[in-house]
Amino acid sequence: MAAPTTPTTVVYPGSAGSYTSEAAEQLYPDVEATSAGSFVDVFNAVRDGSAEIGVLPIENTLAGIVADTCDLIADGVLPIVAETVIHIPHCLAGLPGATTTSITRVHSHPVALAQCRTFLSGHYEEIGAATTADAARIVAEHGDATWGAIASPTAARRFGLEIIESDISDHPDNMTRFVAIARDPLPDAAGVHWKTALRVVTGHQPGALHEAIEPLKYHGVNMVSLHSRPIPGEPWRYQFLIDIEGHRDNPQVRRALDDVESRTAVLAILGSFPAAERPTAE
Repeated sequence: MAAPTTPTTVVYPGSAGSYTSEAAEQLYPDVEATSAGSFVDVFNAVRDGSAEIGVLPIENTLAGIVADTCDLIADGVLPIVAETVIHIPHCLAGLPGATTTSITRVHSHPVALAQCRTFLSGHYEEIGAATTADAARIVAEHGDATWGAIASPTAARRFGLEIIESDISDHPDNMTRFVAIARDPLPDAAGVHWKTALRVVTGHQPGALHEAIEPLKYHGVNMVSLHSRPIPGEPWRYQFLIDIEGHRDNPQVRRALDDVESRTAVLAILGSFPAAERPTAE
């Protein structure tokens, strides 16, 4: 579900044909989204006002949290204003005539490589790329039949590659959640199924996480997801990424978050946004 207002400029990382470009099109079908370059370039374009909306991947059902995105939005300066979830039909693509046995090197985004471990199974040299679409472009431009790319069928066709193997993800229900970030948060509105994203850093004592999230139960606020990940630059310390139901300005949610904040070292509100429907694999 897209945000209530329609922007005029939407950017995404990597090349056209990437999964993130597809997500941008799904979120904002009336806007011609364009590539801004890297994940950081997308963030900076929104922060400096040259783009109204940036679309980034944030979570995959197989590989988990996308660290690059989480690090960029960690302080909540650019709030999340929308989300969408799409099926990820990874394919192995190569130059015309290439086969699974002729290919020795596979390019893709590290998260995509992680999603296809069973297929790769140590048979190929794995090379990281900025996005899956960039991987397809690199293989097409290099012109070597021993190079392949894990990418979307759309990206493969866009760069003139042949699809050698289809749906090579470790599990058919491979889904990625994408978020849209903006300079201003969305106001509360009736009739919307809101979610609010949080980043929580607790104290370093037994039971700290339980103590921090206990107010959610007390105030009747439903927690729909919880992820832990390391804090960059602080070895062996962890932060928690939490999604709850409701808008941050809802009085019930606001009371719960006030109590959470009093029990944590850091509480960053990463945005309130309409919850996306979860698709099924095609």
